[in-house]
Amino acid sequence: MYQNIRFLDPQKLQKSILPCTPLAIVKILEHISVYNSILPYGNRLFGKTITVVNRSEIVGRPLAALLANDGASVYSVDINNVQYFTRGAGIRRRQHQVHDTELKLEDVVPKSDVVITGVPSKEYKFPVGLLKEYASLAAVLGVTWLTWVIIVERSA
Repeated sequence: MYQNIRFLDPQKLQKSILPCTPLAIVKILEHISVYNSILPYGNRLFGKTITVVNRSEIVGRPLAALLANDGASVYSVDINNVQYFTRGAGIRRRQHQVHDTELKLEDVVPKSDVVITGVPSKEYKFPVGLLKEYASLAAVLGVTWLTWVIIVERSA
């Protein structure tokens, strides 16, 4: 996932194992046509800016890596800072790189096509007034349902 290795074998028959919840979110984004099916596989988020709020090691960070490896410019927001996940201008790199920034949530949300937010605590309220017009917002309230859906897909 972090090295953008999509298959485990040279014949490309065995797909890499990915975390369930980030993969479920990718599948939801595909379903709502955030991914551009005209572009080549692996570049289908080219031109999209996505913000992922809450950089947990279980969902947020792996999700940011998956989205960046699919061509998106991804801002990963956490309590400490905002990191920028990218494959470079024109998606030239094979795998994403991560850069620390001085940006804040208020800087990155208004330029995002999609915002995905985990809920770090019951008190957290995402500032929806920052969203640009026609941006998509996905709030991950719990992982049980998403994980269950992806397990059903993998076993089918």
